[in-house]
Amino acid sequence: MASSTVSAIEQAIKASETNHTGEIRFAIEGALDTKPLLQGQTARERAIEVFSQQRLWDTENNNGVLIYLL
Repeated sequence: MASSTVSAIEQAIKASETNHTGEIRFAIEGALDTKPLLQGQTARERAIEVFSQQRLWDTENNNGVLIYLL
């Protein structure tokens, strides 16, 4: 994804966060890693893993949101 596109997404997220208390994270991955993929990991399972790694369950108001693009 072009850096200008990512920058525009980041700016849009920042602007939207001024209107609500949610904490939004945007994660982009080009592909699932080979080993987890061969072990049957789905994109949904990976998104849950990224959500956990980003500690989005631990936001001040428990209202973290992950936008995950694979």
